[in-house]
Amino acid sequence: MRWKVRPEDFQVEEMIELPLQPGGPYTLYQVRKRGRTTLEVQAELAARLGVPQRAVIFPALKDRDALAVQMAAVRGPGPARVQGEGFEAVRVGYADRPLRPQDLRGNRFIVRLRDLADREIERLPEASALLAAQGFPNYFDDQRFGSWSPEAGFIGRPLLLGQAEETLRIYLTIPLIGDPPAVRAFKAEAQAWWGNWAALLERAPRPSNYRSVLVFLRDHPTDWRGAVRRIPGRLRALWVDAYRAWIWNRMLAWVWARIPHYEIEIRGERFPVPLEPPPEAAALVALPHRRARSEPPWLEALAAVLEEEGLQPSHFRRGALLEDAPPPTRRPVWCRPFALEIKSLLLEKREAILVFELPPGSYGTMLLKVLQTWIEGSSAR
Repeated sequence: MRWKVRPEDFQVEEMIELPLQPGGPYTLYQVRKRGRTTLEVQAELAARLGVPQRAVIFPALKDRDALAVQMAAVRGPGPARVQGEGFEAVRVGYADRPLRPQDLRGNRFIVRLRDLADREIERLPEASALLAAQGFPNYFDDQRFGSWSPEAGFIGRPLLLGQAEETLRIYLTIPLIGDPPAVRAFKAEAQAWWGNWAALLERAPRPSNYRSVLVFLRDHPTDWRGAVRRIPGRLRALWVDAYRAWIWNRMLAWVWARIPHYEIEIRGERFPVPLEPPPEAAALVALPHRRARSEPPWLEALAAVLEEEGLQPSHFRRGALLEDAPPPTRRPVWCRPFALEIKSLLLEKREAILVFELPPGSYGTMLLKVLQTWIEGSSAR
């Protein structure tokens, strides 16, 4: 079974309640994108509209390797249509405020499964029905972890620890999983030119934030904190949130490794999938935060994972490298899909089309990983 062979094989559309207000100060756009990250589209849309990037607000991020339809709010007036590489934005109205994550009601998915084996064709209906009835672990999936490197780990960790030089070293020289080819090529050169900020400035991608950081370093060669604060605040916050998401995943794994389970892979590591919804499936569990409150067994899980990571709850705060403390986010540990059905099963092509809806923040790829594991019937532990 394969999915995401082509971007159109994995289609996702936001379900959102728009705060429409005629003549409001924000222009609302429906954005269709293909082969681009939301942050890339945000930057290009801002450039084409001639506004700062912070004036373009997306309430959620969507995967690069998909055909995605999502909403954006732009502070100020805008044209009826904006087109760029891999995206089109169509004006749908106006609002008196920007869009917020709280406006999201979920996401609707249409997924084409390719290269189905005989066993997969035979077991797909039963496994889909079971998944619709039981649900699946609400892990964050690979898309959330683009700021991880096999060499250096998560760049969010030195940010939390206040390690400015290490943060810059990773930012400027270590390829992260989500880096595009041009950035990877620049970082390969940066390792050899570390400290020669003027030379690195000449080699930095245009346009990019690397240039503003390197201009600062050229004029202030050892002011590591000042240089880190030239990295956009939202990007630094996303790095920290990705690291918090990884810790949260590990908390679930710490609890569920002790009960019968299958396993799936997330970012190269194995995570347990309980054979049936566990007693704590209804729980809302906080991501790591300075004032997070957790009940057993999550309290013990958080303490164990933070100890392994060399962290304490007090590290998740506003500091020299973060203008704002990470928010006290709570997330359901279990997810149940809505309206999951096999729309078609094309035996001659060995393909199937699934449609389903998920709550905000849940991953369609996670549903597919669990579905594949159940179909394959891998040995339970």
